[in-house]
Amino acid sequence: MSNIIENRYFFIIKKEKILFIAIDHKNVSIMSKEIFIQNYTTNNIFDLLESFLKKNIIDLEKNLRNFIKKIFIIFEYDNFLVVKSSAKLNFKTVNFDYNQIKDSLTNIRNQFNKCSPEYEIIHMIVNEYQIDGVTMKNLPENNEFENLIIQIDFICLEDQVVKNLRQIFLKYQISISKILCYDYLKNLNKHNNQTIVESANDSINRLNNNEFFMIKKRSRKQGFFEKIFNFFG
Repeated sequence: MSNIIENRYFFIIKKEKILFIAIDHKNVSIMSKEIFIQNYTTNNIFDLLESFLKKNIIDLEKNLRNFIKKIFIIFEYDNFLVVKSSAKLNFKTVNFDYNQIKDSLTNIRNQFNKCSPEYEIIHMIVNEYQIDGVTMKNLPENNEFENLIIQIDFICLEDQVVKNLRQIFLKYQISISKILCYDYLKNLNKHNNQTIVESANDSINRLNNNEFFMIKKRSRKQGFFEKIFNFFG
């Protein structure tokens, strides 16, 4: 089998069905398979995933002419935890420095991880900015302000659920690259006509301007706005 790294593989776990979708490097669906769910419970979801993989993974890989090594999960689940937080910064006596924003947000995330080890952060999203008392949805390029408050949402999933999902796929030598919240992606679709997989790709590719990612390296020079939004992941 060839190693077609351009392909991406998704498992969409919804309340009524589990759907596998493979897309190529042009984001075109090249294969899909689904099973329907009669009784939506967490344990039943785990059992159905096990059954789906046992029955179908070999045929899927043969038809794809490729081993499935990494997948993305889009998860519809009532027990995602949404935690609201904020970062407050003052630039009245010091020059503006975007590293100060990075450090503050990193500290908030680290504190959450420390205080809530039973949860894993799935998405970290900015809802709004308050700049010198004015509420804004986007951070302006002009950094001549004194006070900045960043309102943040953490979308989290129980750590044990994450571990169970990873263990199921690891039995078939498949790793989970990322778990995404179905409702969060669906909410993004209110503003466009994307499919849920297209919205997931935007999140994976760091194209959602309100979602934070943390990367260790930057391969090219970035503007101020882009630097801020590439800190988290």
